[in-house]
Amino acid sequence: MRSILTVFLLFVSAPAFADMDEARQAYDEGHWRQASALAAAEGDAEGLAFASRALLAQLMIELDYPDRRRLMRDALRLAEEAYDADEESYLARRQLAAAIGFKGRFMGGWRAYVQRIPQRGHRMLSELIAENPNDAWSVGLMGAWHLEVIRRGGTSGESMLNASIDAGIGFYSNAIALEPDNLAPRYYLALGLMALDDPARREMALEQLQAVLDLQPRDAFEAGILAEAHLLAALQHDHRVAAEWANERMEG
Repeated sequence: MRSILTVFLLFVSAPAFADMDEARQAYDEGHWRQASALAAAEGDAEGLAFASRALLAQLMIELDYPDRRRLMRDALRLAEEAYDADEESYLARRQLAAAIGFKGRFMGGWRAYVQRIPQRGHRMLSELIAENPNDAWSVGLMGAWHLEVIRRGGTSGESMLNASIDAGIGFYSNAIALEPDNLAPRYYLALGLMALDDPARREMALEQLQAVLDLQPRDAFEAGILAEAHLLAALQHDHRVAAEWANERMEG
C-alpha cells in the first residue's frame, strides 16, 4: 500500500516540478510572460515569487514595453501573493522587497516617503541580509536602495532615510564579491554612479562597466543587461549625456 501511495504522490507532483523547470527555461530564454504564467500555476510561495521575478525582469529589460505601470502592478501583486502564501519564505520576502522598490519608482519621491515605501523596503532588506548575509541578491538590492534614495532625494534622502552613496557602494561591492560572474550588481552599480554624475566616483563606475562588458551572460536577463551596458559604454566620453541616459533608464 505504501509503495502505491508513493508512486501516486510522485505521479501527481511531477507536473509541478515540470512547470517550474519549464518556467526557469522560459526565463533563461527571455520568455517572461510564459515563465511567469508557468511559475504562478504552482500556487505556492516559491512559484509566485518566481512569477513576479520574471515580470520584473521584463520590466527592467524591455524599456519600450507599452504599459510599464501595469506590468509593475502585476509583478507586485504576484509578490504579495507569494508573501501571503508563506510569510516566512525567504524568496517571497526578497521578491516583495524588490517589487516594492519598483513601485517607488513610479511614484513621486515625497508620496513614496509618506506612504513609507522606501522605509518598508529598507526594513525588509535589513531583515533578509541579517538572516542570510551571503545572498548576493538581497545585498545588491540594498545597494540599489541606497543609491536610488540619494539619486531621487539627494541630501533629503541622506537625512530623512539615512541613505548614503558609500553605503550603496559597499553593499554592491559585497554582492559582487559574493557572485563575481553576476552581471547585475556590477552593471547597476555602474548605472547608479553614472546617474549621480559624481566625478569622484566616475572611475569606479567605468571599471564596473568594463567588467560587465568582459563577462558572458548566463541567461536572457543578463544578455539584456549586457546590451544596455554597451549602450552606456558608447556614451561614457560625455559624462553629462551618460548621466542623463542613466537617469532616464532608472525612472519608472
